[in-house]
Amino acid sequence: MISIIVPVYNTENFVCECIKSLLSQTYTDIEIIIVDDGSSDKSLNICREFEKKDSRIKVYHKENSGVSDTRNYGIKLANGDYISFCDSDDIVDPKLYQMLWDTMNKFQVDRVVSGYAYLFDDGHTLYNKPRVADGRYEASFILKKMIDDGSLSGFLFSGVNNSLFKTKIIKENNIEFDSKIRYNEDSLFSLKYMLASNAIYSLQSKSTYFYRQHNSSATKTRLVGDRYEKLRSSLRNLHLENLDIDFDIQMKRRIVTEALWQILDVSKKENRTEAIRDIRKIIIKKDLRNCLNEIKFKELNIYKKYYYILIKLKMTWLLYISTSKLFPILTKYLSR
Repeated sequence: MISIIVPVYNTENFVCECIKSLLSQTYTDIEIIIVDDGSSDKSLNICREFEKKDSRIKVYHKENSGVSDTRNYGIKLANGDYISFCDSDDIVDPKLYQMLWDTMNKFQVDRVVSGYAYLFDDGHTLYNKPRVADGRYEASFILKKMIDDGSLSGFLFSGVNNSLFKTKIIKENNIEFDSKIRYNEDSLFSLKYMLASNAIYSLQSKSTYFYRQHNSSATKTRLVGDRYEKLRSSLRNLHLENLDIDFDIQMKRRIVTEALWQILDVSKKENRTEAIRDIRKIIIKKDLRNCLNEIKFKELNIYKKYYYILIKLKMTWLLYISTSKLFPILTKYLSR
């Protein structure tokens, strides 16, 4: 059985469609664990109505404490041999869990990851191009590039919503989401899981999970400032330096990747004077300058090459203008 954990917080306009997509799965041996994280709208009532109609749905309510605590709450309640996660404002393809389960058993891996797309209010979708080809990968190989592969894209296999995990690995290794990390918390969970795994299978060419894009979407909201400090600290506290995973190099790459993300956020959320000032502070940092050569320039797409060159040449004005004026839509996906 697959336990699908759905954290819910004030998504009354979307949770109904989300639950319907889960109930429409061709793989029917599922339990849907819905955990309401102290919603103040009608989300909990909507979920309770579904619970009355289908015995596979189990609804729980707790005080608001964030998505990490809510997912951890669901993990403790999971009865299935496998665990997956779904956000309450997203929807999934009817064949998603059948595909994940079939692949898990066929290739004898510890995790299967499908692809995803962005779903917009007008109904159109934007496919997210995979960073690795479909296939089976040993953990020892993936761990050498999982934190940062040098492509200015951040964690590899970071998202948990389009994946299938083994419950046994999660519970025997006490793997959980860190509630102190407010951004990229799923990346740390994925890394800890990979450290306890043997192999993963990528099916990212199959776009079966749809991240809804709206004003309150967690995947759309980005905060200005160094929101990655706690994640970096947690990564270092794992003491991975002695493992054969190029940890130091990956962390240096991540400094550059995070600098790009900060530049994008600053350019779009601050006024011109403040943005230019803060961008300059970002690009002149000694740590960043010392890490630029760790990026795999030849593997960057044309847009990331453009931004990399501007950062390397310290072209503050062009970085601001490019983000705020020239490519305001494109830059939304540069960090993906």
